[in-house]
Amino acid sequence: MKRRIYRQILSGVLGILLLLSLAGCGQTNAIAKPDKTMEAFYDLIIRQDTSAMTDLGIDSKESKETLKTYQSSMVSTIQKSFKDAGVAITKSQAKDIFKAISKKLASLEYKVSVVKKNDKESTVKVSSQYINYLDIFKQAKQTTLDELKPLHIEKLSDAKKQLVSNVIDSFNSAPVSNDMHDKTFTLNLQKIKSGKNTIRIFFPEKYEEVGSKLTEIVTNQ
Repeated sequence: MKRRIYRQILSGVLGILLLLSLAGCGQTNAIAKPDKTMEAFYDLIIRQDTSAMTDLGIDSKESKETLKTYQSSMVSTIQKSFKDAGVAITKSQAKDIFKAISKKLASLEYKVSVVKKNDKESTVKVSSQYINYLDIFKQAKQTTLDELKPLHIEKLSDAKKQLVSNVIDSFNSAPVSNDMHDKTFTLNLQKIKSGKNTIRIFFPEKYEEVGSKLTEIVTNQ
């Protein structure tokens, strides 16, 4: 169950950033620094925060809609992953699990640095603390199995509730790493249409991989 859940969560990230990638024409703002772009992506995907995207010049409504779509996708993915593993949970329970995961990931410290840069291209390194994502699910599963007899849990519905509760508790109490993992990203100077304006911005060359790569960093994969 653990690895299947992780893989499907990664796949749910990939298509979400498409909403921010439309090229066009119009008012052009000052060029944002490439490290600011990657900070904005990290905040959006890992911290569920759109403010850095807005600071780049991305339309606020567009950013919020992107985040809302991402969150909805992740909740559905969590629910489906549990079902595929033989443990059907409700949408409300999936939301609670997603909230616990998001809260823990939002507590991680990170930093972004420019490795090299010219007028058209930049290489940026993102470093972040992480949690042992798969171990957390493993711990919750084992805790639930250990509790079935002592707590006299005999109904399947009660066992599911206990598993969900233990997953949430495990994420809430999970320690974060003392060190950091990092990945590098190549960004190209592009024109991005957002709302009524077009901004010149250093944007990831393979933006469809950004979500999965950032998720790999923070989940120790």
